Amino acid sequence: MYKILRMIHHTAGLVGSLLVLLMSITGILLNHRSLIGYSSNTAMKLQEFIFAIHSGNVGDTSIIWLTDLGAICMIVLSITGVWMWVNLISKKKRRNKHE
Repeated sequence: MYKILRMIHHTAGLVGSLLVLLMSITGILLNHRSLIGYSSNTAMKLQEFIFAIHSGNVGDTSIIWLTDLGAICMIVLSITGVWMWVNLISKKKRRNKHE
């Protein structure tokens, strides 16, 4: 059971961290638009694209499910992390009682 839990924890961590990274980068770029530039038409299109990714609507396609997936991964990561930590502590306590 512990190996399966670790595999779920690692997978959720990887997927979730990539999605959180995407949201973080687009959020920073939106907060500091001078990093992208203001002056050209290309810079404005880039800002619109970054906003679309960050808000979950790219063109006519909704990618809100990606942010939902990221949130679910963070929930799974939190639950499995706490579960593995409690399991480890209880194993140590049992081992110390038998010594």
